[in-house]
Amino acid sequence: MFGIGMPELILIAVVALIVLGPKRLPDLAKSMGRAVREFKKATSELKETFQVDSEFSEAKKAFEEFHAEVDKTIRSEAERPEKPAAATPPTPPAVPAAPAATPAEPSSPEKLDELKKAFEAWNAEKSSAPETETSAQPAAPFADKPKST
Repeated sequence: MFGIGMPELILIAVVALIVLGPKRLPDLAKSMGRAVREFKKATSELKETFQVDSEFSEAKKAFEEFHAEVDKTIRSEAERPEKPAAATPPTPPAVPAAPAATPAEPSSPEKLDELKKAFEAWNAEKSSAPETETSAQPAAPFADKPKST
């Protein structure tokens, strides 16, 4: 590690015993142990936070790619000219008919909004669906027993 062997450790312990005394040395050792434990705990929490952040960024990237693909599909559908019906000769109407009130086809942003609403509704239904037998089991083996303090 730092070139500290057994003789050096013994020398450090003797100097610490002489300087601090036998009453304060155990307290100092406890404090050092707590400090090392807290440092390890903080380090592991920081690593976990970085891992969660990277997972969120991956999920966000996947969602953005999905959004771009859906948007591209909707725009290409909106811009594509409609194909004419099968090759049948048009028949003139016998009586001029009043123009039928057909709703205009929604624009691409409207289609995208409808798709988002449908996706959110589907997610809401999926999350509120009753659990299956396999997921209804307790997560921990002793989860149903009361804790004793």
